[in-house]
Amino acid sequence: NTIELIGVVIFNFCCFAYSIFEISQIKTSLLDGGIGFFDPASKAEDLLNSIQPLLITIVVAIGVSQILLSWLAYQLFQEFGWKIYKKIGADPNMKRMYRAYQIYLVLIKVDFFFFVGFSIQFIYLTLTRREEDPEYWITIMVLPLTILILYIAVYAVRHENRLWMATFLLAMVCGVVYFVYKVVRMYVGPKIQNYKGVNRFLTLFASLCLITILATIANAVVCYRNFGRGLRAHHARESRDTPNATSSVPDRVLEID
Repeated sequence: NTIELIGVVIFNFCCFAYSIFEISQIKTSLLDGGIGFFDPASKAEDLLNSIQPLLITIVVAIGVSQILLSWLAYQLFQEFGWKIYKKIGADPNMKRMYRAYQIYLVLIKVDFFFFVGFSIQFIYLTLTRREEDPEYWITIMVLPLTILILYIAVYAVRHENRLWMATFLLAMVCGVVYFVYKVVRMYVGPKIQNYKGVNRFLTLFASLCLITILATIANAVVCYRNFGRGLRAHHARESRDTPNATSSVPDRVLEID
């Protein structure tokens, strides 16, 4: 999957950006959030100075791995392109539809990561007296619901089921409203204090969630419009051929007129 390969490179780059963001976040937590915890207060600065080299090492290590990963991804990208050509053929319309399908699957995986990641961080970083806060239970219920919705998304596109795809699109629109609500709550309302020290990071994560949701909606509409144009036959053939993936039978060669 060439699109997923690109997604891995982008994901590693996000980890690189996170490692940079982590330095300022830890500094804020120690110097501002540690008031009254460290005695004397200078111990917080001493601790920060001692871990600063480790934080910088993390940034350098991920940065170097990003360079290596990008080079390896480029080599695999060329190989995957040939594999897709043998599978789909030279029809430009079929290649375009298959590319949209690949992008869709990658976005579903990215959605899962950001949805679950944001929910877990939101629960443990911001919600105090959790059992008494209804938002705690709402966030908990969103997690299994998210998994179910994303499963529906994959089922709908592989079987070209218009009803389930429409259901998924409606759920994604609700997701947009949900994350906008979460971001607004960080800056407006009586619970602003709960987000002190983590509001910028959670805002970044929620913004990435919104971006991936909007991208998923746009791509889902494209896939929806491709229903009934022949791509489902390739999915069915792929499912039949999967058990024989380790067979010694050579690949079929496609002839081009």
